Amino acid sequence: MSKRILVLAFAVLFIVSSVLFIGCSKQSTAPLETSSKQLTDEQVLNINLGEEPPNLDPQKATDVVSFDVLNATLEGLVRLNKEGKVEKGSGLALDWEISPDGLRYVFHLRDAKWSDGTPITAHDFEYAWKRALDPATGSQYAYMLFYLKNGEAFNAGKAKAEDVGVKALDDKTLEVILERPAPQFLGLTAFGTYLPAQKAAIEKFGDKYGSSPDTMVYSGPFIVKEWNHEQNIVLEKNPYYWDKDNVKLERINMDMLKDENAIVQKYEAGEYDAIGVPGQYIDKYKNDPNFHQMAEATTFYLQFNNETGVFTNVNMRKAFTYAIDRKSFVDNVLKNGSIPALALVPPGIPGEKEEFRKEGGDYFKDNDVAKAKELFEKGMKELGLTKFPEIKFVAGDSDAAKKHSQVLQEFWNKNLGVKVNILNVAFKVRLDMMDKGDFDIVYAGWGADYNDPMTFLDLWVTGGGNNSARYSNPKYDELIKKANSTNDNAVRMQAMHEAEKLLMEDMPIGPLYFRGRAYLQRPYVHDWVRFPVGVSNEWKWTYIEGKNK
Repeated sequence: MSKRILVLAFAVLFIVSSVLFIGCSKQSTAPLETSSKQLTDEQVLNINLGEEPPNLDPQKATDVVSFDVLNATLEGLVRLNKEGKVEKGSGLALDWEISPDGLRYVFHLRDAKWSDGTPITAHDFEYAWKRALDPATGSQYAYMLFYLKNGEAFNAGKAKAEDVGVKALDDKTLEVILERPAPQFLGLTAFGTYLPAQKAAIEKFGDKYGSSPDTMVYSGPFIVKEWNHEQNIVLEKNPYYWDKDNVKLERINMDMLKDENAIVQKYEAGEYDAIGVPGQYIDKYKNDPNFHQMAEATTFYLQFNNETGVFTNVNMRKAFTYAIDRKSFVDNVLKNGSIPALALVPPGIPGEKEEFRKEGGDYFKDNDVAKAKELFEKGMKELGLTKFPEIKFVAGDSDAAKKHSQVLQEFWNKNLGVKVNILNVAFKVRLDMMDKGDFDIVYAGWGADYNDPMTFLDLWVTGGGNNSARYSNPKYDELIKKANSTNDNAVRMQAMHEAEKLLMEDMPIGPLYFRGRAYLQRPYVHDWVRFPVGVSNEWKWTYIEGKNK
């Protein structure tokens, strides 16, 4: 997610299984042979999205909520299969060739149409990718396309659009030239920022593109039929989708409910087919046969404003980080399988010889109150303060986010003797505040966009599109550059370990926990696929069978 699969976006704790975890997880009920069997149940899925999608413009979206909807309504060159793997013909590219040096890709597109009936062409991909890189677009995810030759240079105003390594050779052929070999590139073409965009629609709707059903065109399994802002979204099957015969759902009803008691009540009443389980309900449902838990490649953390205020001081950042009792937090508040985070990169992400986390280990102790107090006093002296000032702790406005922020507030009050002011705001407002630097601390996090430590580490380079902590360290930038400039995996991993160690020494963010997910899903919901990285939820193959038994 993933995705900001941003938990910037991830404080949406009750989006139904908005997960980015290692190991594909599918509903345990055995799938039926739907290709030959006539389904008898109404093909409608009822879920709670949890939040208003801030942006359904694929080149501007940055959050897991938007990416879930975009994945349902758009399709790129590649669509991951049910096992989360890249295979030819899974998306809009029927086939491709890769040069021996790994620098040149040639994609051959299938015959497919936009939801307005016009052909989808290679020009739509060239336009979309250059649009994402164009500094005028302001895409925070532009760096995801720096793999393209001259992509970073164009984004920095040092090259022209025609210099970028993506070109439509004709309507059905797309040529891509990379700066350096990138084995993960094929998988990245399924990611949101790489999705196609129709130039005519973008030019017609301008900044309103992606803000309502009638300001979008779709290339994926579904279309947005209704969008009642802050209330609900209704997706319907796309009649122009090239693989529509394998799409069984006719409609997905998505609410934007935040009250966790109301969410559970609607599930109990049969109004939802699946929900994320709030922490206070874990004990109630943990023995329910429809209860599931899973690990995620997602890290939640305290994001400090490194540019202004008291958290320009490293000792103050460390004091607030060390003063948290993570084990108590995950055991007594979350109760969903999350584990304490004492570093940034979560378990499950590969390193050189084993998991990156196992190789790197922990960088500080949990609930180190004595050290936190020592660093707090040191920070106060360095800042020339005799009284701790009022600070703004920004968090989401869901029931869960409110509870979590209050517990963190209590830790700081108890262990450091300070009062922190909590500001609970709507998802979209929180993202905007982060982008503008209007905070002292934000309850935030990140889910893996792809299965590599870099998806967590390149966030914090100076001036990075998603570096809303405003962290800057030239040594850190050099380490990330080194990792991105070598094909030697041992050298690359060592550079990333050194970068993570430096990050934990500077502590621009304070890791809290590696998130687990607990959810309930009815047994009549089949083939709802939850992917390892990138896209959180896949509903293309989902179907309803057995509901009326």
